[in-house]
Amino acid sequence: MNVLKGSAVVAGLAASFILTVTPQATAEKPSRLFGTTGACNNASPGGPCTQRSTLVELDPRTGALVREIGPVGYTVNGLAWDRRSKRLYASTAIGDVTFHGLITIDPQTGAGTPVNALVRNFGLAGPASPIHSITLDSRGNMSAWYDEFPPPLTVTDTYVTIDPHTGIASEHPDTGINTSQNGLSFDDDDRLWNIDAPSSKSIGAPPTQTAYQLRPTDGTVLRGVPITTPTPAALGDFSPDTGLYYGLEFEPFSATKATFIEAVNVRTGTLTTLGQTVDDLHTLAFAKKVK
Repeated sequence: MNVLKGSAVVAGLAASFILTVTPQATAEKPSRLFGTTGACNNASPGGPCTQRSTLVELDPRTGALVREIGPVGYTVNGLAWDRRSKRLYASTAIGDVTFHGLITIDPQTGAGTPVNALVRNFGLAGPASPIHSITLDSRGNMSAWYDEFPPPLTVTDTYVTIDPHTGIASEHPDTGINTSQNGLSFDDDDRLWNIDAPSSKSIGAPPTQTAYQLRPTDGTVLRGVPITTPTPAALGDFSPDTGLYYGLEFEPFSATKATFIEAVNVRTGTLTTLGQTVDDLHTLAFAKKVK
């Protein structure tokens, strides 16, 4: 694993962080920041995964590696911390040949375990569903997302609710928006946000990017906030300490492993690049530190 170690880089990250955080950043007990490395970058979309994920802990102030915890045993495409049960959950990729569904991860060892090994494909009938970007609100309600791939062109993305005790999902199709390389996350006030990637409305048009606030019951769009400096910020999470959403910029399905952390203020639409982080980092999840 290639990790940034230069003090100049860390200092630069810290400086960027200071400029973007809210007064909450002075909290006495900062949250822990978990992530996973490894994705289906060596396979075509929908093909079998050739990598397995590793759980890591990062410095929530800089994104620098704190420690490599251990192998998950599965290919992770979504990571979320349950504030009520103090459990770390993950979704596994559609191409995971071992288990495609909901798992828990031991934050001490990194080992992953299916919530229910009999519930594959999140209990959904028919073709495999590429569920990713899981997130939980303060009451333990779990949501997720997946991108629909047309044709037909009229099909829009699907919102998902998941029972964290059984791993069984319920689909809410045709949300009215098409996103890609996005991130779904509840903020600390249980508002649900979907941070889209930049896209152009027509050939030659400049890219635009939107943070969508969604209704948690069915994924209906409530409003959209334009994001300045359009930059991918995928598979991330809101920090309980700063109120900002932290997502990842990387090149999917590529041999390039360089990954950057982006911070998004959904109230103002401001996006700030904090800097480069652990190579091949693929998910983020904040865990509020407890006594």
